[in-house]
Amino acid sequence: MSDDILIIDGSGGEGGGQVLRTSLALSAMTGIPLEVENIRANRPKPGLARQHLAGLELMGRLCGARISGGQVGSATIEFVPGKIRHGEYKFDIGTAGSVTLLLQTVLPALASVQGCSIISLIGGTDVKWAPSIDYCTMVLFPLLERCGLECSIETGARGYYPKGGGSITAKINSPNRLKPLAIEPLAEPRVIRGRVNITDLPVKIAERVRDSALNALPENLRKLAHIEIEHRETGPSQGIGIVLAVSDGRTFLGSSSLGERGKPAVAVGQEAARNLVAEIDSKASVDMHASDQLLPYLAMAGGYFTAGELTGHAETNVGTVEKFFGDIIRVENGTLVRYSSERRM
Repeated sequence: MSDDILIIDGSGGEGGGQVLRTSLALSAMTGIPLEVENIRANRPKPGLARQHLAGLELMGRLCGARISGGQVGSATIEFVPGKIRHGEYKFDIGTAGSVTLLLQTVLPALASVQGCSIISLIGGTDVKWAPSIDYCTMVLFPLLERCGLECSIETGARGYYPKGGGSITAKINSPNRLKPLAIEPLAEPRVIRGRVNITDLPVKIAERVRDSALNALPENLRKLAHIEIEHRETGPSQGIGIVLAVSDGRTFLGSSSLGERGKPAVAVGQEAARNLVAEIDSKASVDMHASDQLLPYLAMAGGYFTAGELTGHAETNVGTVEKFFGDIIRVENGTLVRYSSERRM
């Protein structure tokens, strides 16, 4: 093993898959060879799960990397990146593993090189502990447009836990150079958009989710809100979820909630609405879930934004970015967190 390989402790921070995902993206972006050890050491089943192996394999294909340790259960991997290549890629996770977390792994790397890519994925589109497809299209992608990165998704089928089977096609158009990601705090909300997605369940359940979300919003916000229902009578798996997004015309903050066994439809809608109100009240420029996802782009392009809460994933990403770029991320003001970087790739 060469002396210049970067060794990262996968048990650091929140100790899950976030360390691996971000490390792979930054390794491909910078060309720095990488070893990640103690992968998911803080989880009940440590080592690579199928979800994380999928990200490793897809990233390897995107940049022609040499990989060792690429098996389910591996606690250590070595990743030696080659040149990032835009193109058309297809990947089936084989479980209900999140397709958006797979995108989260490869998208920053593709954003660092000018070109266009089409990525077709099969897996979970709406699953716990991961951003949903609608969150990406309604919140994350509009924020990334501020950098000049164009992303879109076509959803063929929704995939829920435990069966998965959802299918998407993502199109990515990366500019020659990203613009700084400078996002000011949310001003006066202008519009609230929402979408309830439901598959293989009665549409009246989706209507209860929609109505409970609207009723949980304060009157001044309720009059700004429009929530649509996407009803699929059949699909590879059964489930329901909701995403809400607020915008002042400049930035976007979101919230989401998933249905699960024993959770009333009313609770699903209320949870999403109350979380959105909390994000609005924080006076931040991005929601707490977007904050960790935007950090790799901040490292590339510079800029700043604030979030109302520093999540474990965000703290983990700050530490991982610093491993590659040094101390370029500043976190200030306690619970109101500001990230800033003047350095650009």
